[in-house]
Amino acid sequence: MKESAEVTILPYSWFAVCCGFFDRYPNPYASHVLSEDTVHREIKDGKFLSKRIFSKTATTSMPDWIGRIVKKPQVLILEEAIIDLYAKRLISLTRNLDHKQLVIASESTEYTPSCYDPNKTLMTRRTTVRSPLNGLTGRMIERVCHVGAIRNARKAVKGFLHVLARNNGRSARGQDIAVG
Repeated sequence: MKESAEVTILPYSWFAVCCGFFDRYPNPYASHVLSEDTVHREIKDGKFLSKRIFSKTATTSMPDWIGRIVKKPQVLILEEAIIDLYAKRLISLTRNLDHKQLVIASESTEYTPSCYDPNKTLMTRRTTVRSPLNGLTGRMIERVCHVGAIRNARKAVKGFLHVLARNNGRSARGQDIAVG
């Protein structure tokens, strides 16, 4: 199993981030996102709950031997999001619905207001990639997919910043973000 965590400070208020969260696509950094469908939304116990399914093309360049196993270059992703207005937390959980016999990838992202600057939002992302295959094959799949997941997560941040800039009347160029 491969895991990683990354903290990013977005130069927007938590409320602006919440408003932009459901407007992330399309953006110039996400041409691999083919479609998005909302399958459920509700307000329960003061929290907004949402479930969406995304269809994406595989962006990770796979070795030829994996390409022979994976015939479908698209993957369905389930995103479950919870916005708690009282606690000021947005939590997003995503996982793949396809290709689970080769790899199970999941990501949890939490957005909270910066305690130092109300005009900034702390984004904490945790990624896990696990292959149910044993041995060298499973480890290789985990490594390739984990590297791709990290690269795609960074592109996702750029795309989200583009959307936030557009939604808030700012220039998308030269935005200062801190990644750690």
